[in-house]
Amino acid sequence: MQWLMTFIASWLIFILLIDFKQIKYTIWAGVMASICQLIIDNMAFHLELYDFRHDILKIFNSSFFFTFGAPFTIGILYAQTYPENRILRLINVFVSTALFFGLEYALKLSGALKYVHWHYFYSITIDVLALMSLGNLITIFRLAPWMRNER
Repeated sequence: MQWLMTFIASWLIFILLIDFKQIKYTIWAGVMASICQLIIDNMAFHLELYDFRHDILKIFNSSFFFTFGAPFTIGILYAQTYPENRILRLINVFVSTALFFGLEYALKLSGALKYVHWHYFYSITIDVLALMSLGNLITIFRLAPWMRNER
């Protein structure tokens, strides 16, 4: 049930914040974020680092509702709000990491996520690196609105 609630909350926030004029570009950041999440979580599952509990529907050993909830919507919003200033990009990485970590912490407290051979510090490190990588992909593929002179 927690995964479904996360999915619904992610999409409600997404609908409130999205600029639909930019979706044809920014959606690719959501796709890349979901692929990254699936790769990381599938490896972690096979290495028995952590486990998803109470999932209704699985995709590559991850909760379907998580994959197409938070990572997908955050990826799109991350591209939409990706700043021009490099210092702000770094700040954006840490703010987004804190928000994503808050979600993970809530899922762990609820019992939907079980750490087996894992620690919070590992999650924070992975989140920072994943968001920095996503930022590079946003830059390479020019997915942010300011990169196409469309604001």
